Amino acid sequence: MDSASLAPLRNVDYRQLWTGQLISVIGDKVNQIALAIMVYSVTGSMLQMGIMLGVTVMPAALLGIVAGVFVDRWDRRITMVVSDILRAGIVLAVPFVAQAGIGWVYALSFAGATVSLLFEPAKRSLIPDLVSKERLRAANSLDMATVAISELVGLAFGGALVAAMGFRMAFFLDSATFLLSAFFIYSIAYRPDLSLFAKNVEKTSQGLIREATLGLRHISESPLLRDLMVVYALAVTAGAATVPICYALALKTFDAGAPGLAALDAAITVGILLGSILVGRTGPERNGIKFLWGLLLFGAAFAAVSLADDIYIAMAVLFVAGVTNMWFLIPATTIFQCTAHDNMRGRVMAASTTVVRVFTVVGMVAAGALTERYGTSTLAAVTGVLVIGAAALGWTRPSLRNA
Repeated sequence: MDSASLAPLRNVDYRQLWTGQLISVIGDKVNQIALAIMVYSVTGSMLQMGIMLGVTVMPAALLGIVAGVFVDRWDRRITMVVSDILRAGIVLAVPFVAQAGIGWVYALSFAGATVSLLFEPAKRSLIPDLVSKERLRAANSLDMATVAISELVGLAFGGALVAAMGFRMAFFLDSATFLLSAFFIYSIAYRPDLSLFAKNVEKTSQGLIREATLGLRHISESPLLRDLMVVYALAVTAGAATVPICYALALKTFDAGAPGLAALDAAITVGILLGSILVGRTGPERNGIKFLWGLLLFGAAFAAVSLADDIYIAMAVLFVAGVTNMWFLIPATTIFQCTAHDNMRGRVMAASTTVVRVFTVVGMVAAGALTERYGTSTLAAVTGVLVIGAAALGWTRPSLRNA
């Protein structure tokens, strides 16, 4: 990465946030592999796999808008620290409750995802406070690249760890990384203007639901945010199927087990890393055009997965999908951050996340069932075509083309 891409790291506070996430995501990837293998080994069902994935995003669909109110009401740094500590305890409990039944694992996954409702909007809302507007997209790109690097390390370590030592150690490791993340985020020196939070507390006391819907109202009143949200939601409905499809490729089509799942995930992650770097090296203009091209190319790449007849071809195609994924995700995030008003940013980020997660739950659960009925290749082709259709709709919207 060049000096411009790494410029946000010169900011000490952003570097603390970056370091915490670097450590935490490694543990998350180990946890993800352990959870996926555990559910599949216990149930032997891709439908159950889809349900498990749906459970992890369901809290955002049900409670995400309300979470945004509290993100704008509380100190975002402290919100993230408390969220990390709570998630450490939840993850630590998974191997102990698993013996009582898979339903308890789903319950804890739901609880962990619920806590994450506060962490993710708080992080996305805090980044613009730590870096200048000119460096915001570089910071978002670096954040995505960090996630990709951490996931690669987690994949390399996680597959071997689960194979050698079982599920329990993976969950213990993830719990420890949440605590390390909390330590680094707590060390951030930035302190917000408390009067802004005081105003939001006063507003919130007038009606939680009313305040929660302001994020959606803010999006609906902005032609750019409204068009972005519609296209993004449609794409996510189809795009959500990519996760269970990849699981089905590794565990069912190629019968490659945990190593195969890690290999496919690594191919996507390497693509995400490269895509993050490439997007970060571009200028701060034309976010809308980059979003639309990224969405179009992602759909084409994923449709090509249907042609893969061995795991190595699938890895190559998924690598391309990972690259193009960042070309629409990072510009979309930047548009939301730059367009939303400062005192509404948390609610706008939470509202957008909620809408996306509603469609993600539908896509993941449906994909798990449809994969068993129609096959992985057919579903991959249909998924790619639907994403291309969402991109085509986006090209008709002047607000997106001009963003």
